[in-house]
Amino acid sequence: MMKRGKFVLAVAAAFLVSGSLCACSAQESSELIEGKKVISQMHSKLPLQEGFTNTSQTTAQPGFDSPESAVKGYLTGLRESNLKCMADSFSENMDTDDIMRQFAILCGLGLEDVPVRLKNTAEVKAFVDNLESGIKAVDLKSVKLVGFVDPGDLDDAYTNEKHQENLIRIAKRYGGDKMVSCVAAIEVDGRKFFLIFDVIRKDGRWFNHQLGGIFANMSGMERTEVGTLSLETADEQILKQLVPDFSKNLLEAEAEHGALGSAAINEETGGFDSSQMAVRRYLEYLAANEQDKMIGTFAVESYVDHFDFRTRLESSGAYIFMQQEFNFPAVTDFTRDLNIESRKNDIRWNLLEQYTALCVFSEIDTADLVQAEELDVSFGLSELPKRLNTSSIKIWDILVRKKCQSLMGQMIFRI
Repeated sequence: MMKRGKFVLAVAAAFLVSGSLCACSAQESSELIEGKKVISQMHSKLPLQEGFTNTSQTTAQPGFDSPESAVKGYLTGLRESNLKCMADSFSENMDTDDIMRQFAILCGLGLEDVPVRLKNTAEVKAFVDNLESGIKAVDLKSVKLVGFVDPGDLDDAYTNEKHQENLIRIAKRYGGDKMVSCVAAIEVDGRKFFLIFDVIRKDGRWFNHQLGGIFANMSGMERTEVGTLSLETADEQILKQLVPDFSKNLLEAEAEHGALGSAAINEETGGFDSSQMAVRRYLEYLAANEQDKMIGTFAVESYVDHFDFRTRLESSGAYIFMQQEFNFPAVTDFTRDLNIESRKNDIRWNLLEQYTALCVFSEIDTADLVQAEELDVSFGLSELPKRLNTSSIKIWDILVRKKCQSLMGQMIFRI
């Protein structure tokens, strides 16, 4: 029978990676303070470039004719290992963490939110080998959409008038006028699943809103399952009753488009001639609130491609799913794309932390944002720059302190 359990909201910890990682003595800190006093009396040595325009906002997606079409768009991207296609089926930024949780279930990796203790190199090797083989064994091109199931057939509470009114209120909170739950019956390598989607209507067009969400909660599913239910032998009888025709594949109409290719677009720039120039470019884009270009000054693809997954586990001595820097080894194009998106999300958190700090130092009140339920990385990066006049930033100097271990150097600037 379908599993039922307590709904658990997983909250991922965010870590601030500072622009400068220094091991400096108290005396050196005093020297830095004195240096700031000198610099404050200097004219700007590095004037900002003119002519920047804000192109960091994501363009609106065209949407779909029906909730089912939005789900089919997502599943087509999954079948083609195309993270961008999956992302484009959402009205706002998709939750990559949910995609990773769903992917782990579809691959049957058996990962849970408990530490996997890794005592030595041999245990790390065995764990990573099993992880890689499990990922490689699943052929996402085998994804088959058998049909859609009426949520009311799975939970009577869904058809309740009060619940339907609540769905409208939730939709309005996110800029839409209607929200429904879609339950897709799929097969992957012959294994059967129910995938639950919350789908929202905006301006007459439908978009995916989140995986699982409201209806998964009503059905008693764990948050870590993100609306992905693996059907065991007894549960397959339910599926056969609700979707009797298994000969059809509702994704066949999209097959004519062929493979969509890798979802990753090269985010990072070609690099810089010096660390000072990298910092300067970052600050110029910060002043213009060019957030995409700010991300481009960081190592993104090269960071992922040179990340040693095994060595990282050896140094930590443990693996905790959804609490790793990267949750999967980049052994396929899809897991590489997931890691690239994870890297970008980490950088976005860093940007959010910096915007917040600049608001604090500028004595701008952000208490209402901190208390808002809707506050997340995307919302914060959209709202905070509206209150902070970053165009007033002036770069006084960029100091590279030889006595400190530094990633980017010491940035001295003022708003």
